[in-house]
Amino acid sequence: MLDKIGKTIDLHEMISRGDNIIAALSGGADSVCLLLAMKEIAPLYGASLCAVHVNHSMRGEESDRDEEFCRSLCQRIKIPFTARRVDVFDYVRKTGKSSEEAARELRYGVLFEEAEKLSSPKIACAHNLCDSSETVLFNITRGTGIKGICGIPFRRDIIIRPLLDVTRSEIEEFLRERGQDFVTDSSNLTDDYTRNRIRHRVIPELVGINEGFYRAVSRLSRSAAEDEEYFSELLDRLSENEIPDMPAAVRKRFIAKKLSEAKIEAGFDRICELDGIMKERKAAKVNLSGDVFAVFENGIMTVRKIIQTEKFDFSEELVFEDGREIFIPQFDKTVKITRAKDDIFNDSSIIHKKLTNNCVNYVKIQGVAVLRNKRDGDRITPAGRDFNVRLKKLYNNMKVPVEKRGTALVIEDNGGIIWSEYGGASERVVPKKGSDLHNIFVISVEEH
Repeated sequence: MLDKIGKTIDLHEMISRGDNIIAALSGGADSVCLLLAMKEIAPLYGASLCAVHVNHSMRGEESDRDEEFCRSLCQRIKIPFTARRVDVFDYVRKTGKSSEEAARELRYGVLFEEAEKLSSPKIACAHNLCDSSETVLFNITRGTGIKGICGIPFRRDIIIRPLLDVTRSEIEEFLRERGQDFVTDSSNLTDDYTRNRIRHRVIPELVGINEGFYRAVSRLSRSAAEDEEYFSELLDRLSENEIPDMPAAVRKRFIAKKLSEAKIEAGFDRICELDGIMKERKAAKVNLSGDVFAVFENGIMTVRKIIQTEKFDFSEELVFEDGREIFIPQFDKTVKITRAKDDIFNDSSIIHKKLTNNCVNYVKIQGVAVLRNKRDGDRITPAGRDFNVRLKKLYNNMKVPVEKRGTALVIEDNGGIIWSEYGGASERVVPKKGSDLHNIFVISVEEH
């Protein structure tokens, strides 16, 4: 079996000369086998070995028994040993995670903390071929794509898994040959956890159908991993502009990658929904979680935080006077009102031709002017036009980024909207040549 482990290490380039290997030691058969195997193999690579045990404090005296077993084993075979204690139940109360997930996060947290103390560290975990097959079945029961049937990776960053080509029966035989005992986690004997039910009930049936079940799943996982690697490399080569025109398999992987980077969990149906928007190159925003949205502009998808106007309904009477400033903390913006200068009609970027002018003739305002946030259904008659249009359509035509629209501001009087951020003044109040400059005010918005 040592030859098989050595081939796995070489094939996946797990160990380099001078590495400091941390063996994650629980005291179970798999981790004890890993420790003994690495004690013989590590010197062949000029690597050093130590062991770290994480006491999860979940099984009372049994947890303490496991820690003491690991300490005694390492003392006997002269392997440097560290034990760390974590409180899984307290972490569950604080985070709401399952006990399995909480234990895994805390365990890896400890291992990485210990790795930071070493130069050129590697963390060796004792997952085996049977564990990987169980993971594939577990992912299938939850619903998964190709990535979920890739099984447990042989290496990821500094984590290595030298036993992934070895079955549990081979591990137990290895220990019997050496007369080495191990401890048994009583929680692994019950069917309280989904993974245990797969191990105790489902897999024996599948092995009964095909004695080579584990190898068959291994071949499937390796083939899937090769496909996944190809698609991952393809995504790295493509520009985001190219993604909408690619096949669905590429688009959906791109979407899944974006969501994963943003730490957003999404199922198959949500990814298909987002893919439909991308394929049609629609302009849209889809709420993913809280104030996080998937934003689409011409098919290009980004994941962003957007302040929703439903949360902040701003409205304030606006007095037109030179030098007036209104800070809006909800949107982190300041609106400034300044009286126009003498050369305003010579500046074509302000008055003529461009829709995005920001000047209004004060005398044309009807009643009280109010500054507020944009709302659904708002309409304006743009400067230089003779038709009324929804601001949403106007912003679409102007290609105003979707995330900016949620905090867009407008000014309205008794006759309707006379100015909109990004869209400028309405035809009714836009200054014309010959207007009294004293009555013309420039509206500007400063984002902080």
